[in-house]
Amino acid sequence: MSEKQIQEYLFQRVREALSPGKTLVDVIAEVLHISQDSAYRRIRGETLLVLEEAKTICSRFNISLDQLLNLSSNSVAFQNIELDNVVIDFKTYLQGILLRIKRLNSFEQKAIIYLTKDIPIFHQFCIKPVLSFRYFFWMKTMFQHPDFIQKNFSLDCLPLEIEDLSQQILSEYCKLPSVEIWNTESINSILVQISYSVETGTMTRQDALVVYDGVRKMLEHLEAQTEYGCKYLPGENPQSKKDNFQLFYNRVGLGDTTILTLHNGIKTVHLNYDVLNYVFTTDEGFCNQVHRKLQNIMRRSTLISGGSEKQRNKFFNILYAKFPLPQLNKQKFAL
Repeated sequence: MSEKQIQEYLFQRVREALSPGKTLVDVIAEVLHISQDSAYRRIRGETLLVLEEAKTICSRFNISLDQLLNLSSNSVAFQNIELDNVVIDFKTYLQGILLRIKRLNSFEQKAIIYLTKDIPIFHQFCIKPVLSFRYFFWMKTMFQHPDFIQKNFSLDCLPLEIEDLSQQILSEYCKLPSVEIWNTESINSILVQISYSVETGTMTRQDALVVYDGVRKMLEHLEAQTEYGCKYLPGENPQSKKDNFQLFYNRVGLGDTTILTLHNGIKTVHLNYDVLNYVFTTDEGFCNQVHRKLQNIMRRSTLISGGSEKQRNKFFNILYAKFPLPQLNKQKFAL
């Protein structure tokens, strides 16, 4: 591929990443600190980009320079988002999620496909005791944050700024057309974590009961959203919402958490690792391959949203039966 073809490909990727209302020439002029005329010459290929300019554009739009210069390679370049409480703390992490979902919602055509082996983080935002516990557990056990090493769990441990960001993210997620693919093992992690916290003495049994009850309420809200086929905040009227939610019951097996977002035909794949950390790529070939695999999983799964009452009841009854406390594991519906 010639230098001019590479440059054309780069500007095409930038066009695809532009937010609505933005023009390519204005953005390139701003990013490179050049005049609009100079930007036009580069866009038309009359002036070749120097390496530093290409690097600046790639950095600004999260495009892999390695991939750009070697399009025939079988390698796939990823960007890493790692929560380490130094470079990226939990507040910064949530701010990044909020910005990405807002940007995704700004497009006319957008969607998300979420294959999960754990409860998607968005659903945990709707019930405060659940989010409080998960926040505490992540900070103390998974990331060993120094402020949490000697602490025990408290229901009021959640900082106000974290709660506020979580609600903003949840509100944006409710607007986003979504497909979620769950397995009956998807709630195992949080139930094990609650039990572990009680056994190690970092959580009282009384607080555990409150969190268990919160998880139950979270699932009941998810079940209601699944029945109506739309996402909405607790307390809102689902009948005023547009259909934007499909939930699939995946019996085949528990795969790695994979998130595919689409906007105006552009795909991005996020792969989760080590609890909250993830890598993502816009590599076209890789994203198309993941999209095909997710579609194949959906074909082999059972759609339980909308009118699939019998299958939906069966799925949620299995989840409710996992609770260790008799007052919480009663089935909501008879089969």
